[in-house]
Formats: sequence, structure tokens, C-alpha cells
Amino acid sequence: MSIEEEISREIGELKERINEYDRRIEETTNRINKSLAERDKLHARMREIKEKVKLLKEEKSRLIEENRLLRRDVRELRQKLLNYIIEKKQLKGELKNLRLSMDVNRIKKRLDEIDLYLASHRVSREEERKLFEEASRLEAMLVDYEKALKIHLSLNELSPQMEQVRDELEEKRKRLEEASSRINQISAELEMLNNTYDNLKNEADRHHSEYLEVRNERDRLEAERILAASRIYELYRLLRGKREEILKRRISEVKAKKKKEAIEKLERGEKLEFEEMKILLEDETLWQSSGGASSS
Repeated sequence: MSIEEEISREIGELKERINEYDRRIEETTNRINKSLAERDKLHARMREIKEKVKLLKEEKSRLIEENRLLRRDVRELRQKLLNYIIEKKQLKGELKNLRLSMDVNRIKKRLDEIDLYLASHRVSREEERKLFEEASRLEAMLVDYEKALKIHLSLNELSPQMEQVRDELEEKRKRLEEASSRINQISAELEMLNNTYDNLKNEADRHHSEYLEVRNERDRLEAERILAASRIYELYRLLRGKREEILKRRISEVKAKKKKEAIEKLERGEKLEFEEMKILLEDETLWQSSGGASSS
């Protein structure tokens, strides 16, 4: 196999290799684009989750503060209700200790009778003493009745106040329960979102690693393609040089042959053609030799 054929064969192989490089570069580019698209899509979902996590954390912080205030209110209302209960129990105890064997009207009627009797009758000291003792006892009972009346009024006032505190306490407890439930719900949702985020991040990292790996492979293929193309360029230059060298050699051989024929014709005294004369004129050494021969 000639050098030209060897060079042509190598150029053909390199072109086939470049075509294979182009195919693989296109394939790796598609894989790169796919990995980047998947990674970017996952990153978009991760950003959505981060924003949702941020909002949930803000809501949770607000609910925790609300929860703290509600717990404080519940403690205060519970203590207030307990104070009312203690006060009510004390009032009922006081009411129980009062002497209320007769009703008020009977007491007042009997006091009037005693006053009238003392005013209209002459009584002995002993009888007067007994009547005054009875009146004092009855007046003490009236004081107890007044105390009982005040206690009843206080109890009547306590009942709506206690009911109001109970309603407020129930409302606070309900809000506290709802806030606590929402906090637990947010905590569970945050855990789920964080797990989802971690899974997405792992998948996004995998796609990014795949992108870097394929990009390096494409860079290697492009570098090898450049080397192959450079080698083809060098081979074409070498082939062109060989062809020019062969052409020059062939031209030189043709000229040598024609020059020989022209010299032979010249020696025979035949007329030379223009091209033959031109070939002989290009050979200065020939004319110098011929000129020297003529002068001698």
C-alpha cells in the first residue's frame, strides 16, 4: 500500500471516528439537557416547599405565642372561677350559721306587739325584763335576716359572674385546643415537607452529578474530536505535499525526457519546437557547456 493510500485510509477512519464523536456528543448533549431540566424542575419544587415551610413556621410561631397567652388566660380565669366558688361556699356557710327559725313578718309583728303591750300596760320589772330579752332576741334574728338577705343578693350576683367566667373559660379552652391541634398539624406537615425536600434534594443532587459526569464526557469527546480533526488537517497537508512532490517529480521526468529528445534533435541538426527550445533555455548549465564547446 502506497503512502497516499495509507494516508487516505487513515483520513477515512478519522472521518468515521468524527462522525461517531458527533453522534455521541449529540447524545451526551441531550442527556445534559435532560439532567439539567430534571434538576431545575426539582429545584423549582424545592423552592415551593421552602416557601411553604417558611409560611408554616411563621404560622406556628404565631400560634405558639397565641397558645402561651391563652394558657395564661385560662390559668387566670380558672383561678378567678375558683375564687368565686370559694366565696360562694363561704357565703353559704355563713347563711347556714344564721338563726332563721321564724320569718321576717312574724318577727316584726311580734316586736310590734311587744312595743304596744309595753306602751299600753303597766308591767312588772320581771315581765319587762322578759319582754326586753325577747325583743333583743327577735332584733338579733332580724339582723341575721338582713345578713342572709345580703348573702342571697351576693349569691345572686355571683351566679351570673361565675357563668360569665365559665363561658369565657370554655371559649379560651376551645381556642387553646384548636391552636394546639393546629400546631401539632403544622409540625406533622413540616416533617412531611422536610422529608419531601430532602428526597427532592437527593434526587436533584443525583441529576446534577449526572450532569457533571456527562458534561465531562462530552468535553472529552469534543477534545478527542478536535484532535481527530487536527490530525485530518495534518494528513491533508501531508497528502497535498506528497501529491505536489509526485507532480513535481512527474513534471521533472517529462521535462527531462523532452530535454533529452530536444538535445538529440539539436545534435542531429533538426529544427526545435518552441516548447523544446523553452525547456533547453531553462537549463543554463547546458548552454554554458554548449557555449564553451563552440568557443573552443
